[in-house]
Amino acid sequence: MEAELLRQAALAGDILTRYERVVRAARSSASTLRFGRHTVAVSSIAQQFYCEKAVQLGIERPLAPTQEMRNGTTGHEAVAALGVPMTHEEAVSQALVEREMPLCIYEFRIGWQHNGVTVTGFVDEAWFRGGGVDLVAERKFSGSLGVYSTYHVQAGLYCLGLGQMGFDTSSTLYRINVFKRECYNCEKLASGDCTILSGETASYTCERGSCISQSFPFDREQVLNDLDWALQFWTGEREAQPATSEARCRACRYKRVCDSSRA
Repeated sequence: MEAELLRQAALAGDILTRYERVVRAARSSASTLRFGRHTVAVSSIAQQFYCEKAVQLGIERPLAPTQEMRNGTTGHEAVAALGVPMTHEEAVSQALVEREMPLCIYEFRIGWQHNGVTVTGFVDEAWFRGGGVDLVAERKFSGSLGVYSTYHVQAGLYCLGLGQMGFDTSSTLYRINVFKRECYNCEKLASGDCTILSGETASYTCERGSCISQSFPFDREQVLNDLDWALQFWTGEREAQPATSEARCRACRYKRVCDSSRA
């Protein structure tokens, strides 16, 4: 038992040191990325797979969040509030404890370096057991109950980042939960009683709204290819690629100022 505790403590120290070193180095060095950025967020990379031009315009011409965006944030926070508050150090320590059932840690902080670029993010849900990651769960609030490529990219990057930090992701699955926008203030969601949160059902409908849940295996090679492509924009190796879908352009808030808009 004592030897196992010492092993866990040493591994926790290694993970935290690696994380802190990567993030500190990125913040203290001169920026080599677009827009003077020192790090790139996982969420921004995922958005690139919807439309890179919109990512670029969102930085150059920032707009206030829409009510739908604010509602989505409220929904995320409602579920995250189900977790036990803990520091990053406590979260890493708990993630390494051997246990029979995995422990869910909400908003788990990650950061790693890929080809000289520091990537950071917060995992909606990471389910840990003895230093292994059983599951990564990503939540989305949308007008459409579909699982899109951007969702796969974001969840896959979270799996990759956890592995790069030192956790075992060799058997990790990721689960994508998509809620209708009106679910954001649902009492069942806030209390943890919504059956979709457990992953035991593929779909659920109540008087408030509807949601779906799907799980997928983590494909490390595919995620690495996606990340390589995305970072080429941030390092200036290529220009932003616009969406090729007219529907996406019609829904875009930048369609009137975008020189690539198909709307």
